[in-house]
Amino acid sequence: MKLVLVSMDSTLRSNLTVGLPVDLLVYRRDALKAAVKRRIGEDEPYFRMIRDAWSKALRDAYRAIPRAEWFA
Repeated sequence: MKLVLVSMDSTLRSNLTVGLPVDLLVYRRDALKAAVKRRIGEDEPYFRMIRDAWSKALRDAYRAIPRAEWFA
């Protein structure tokens, strides 16, 4: 579920035609009934935490990559 939400966040940021709310439906393996059914909007605390944590992780990773030696 975390990876799905990270992917949705990336999609929301890169494609302006996609927006919240997002409907999430999770089925467990070998189950015929949904385990999770949730509408995620701007006010969803877990999604907000995912967005903030992923943004920080990407910024930190970007800053950790050294500049190319041939780029002045």
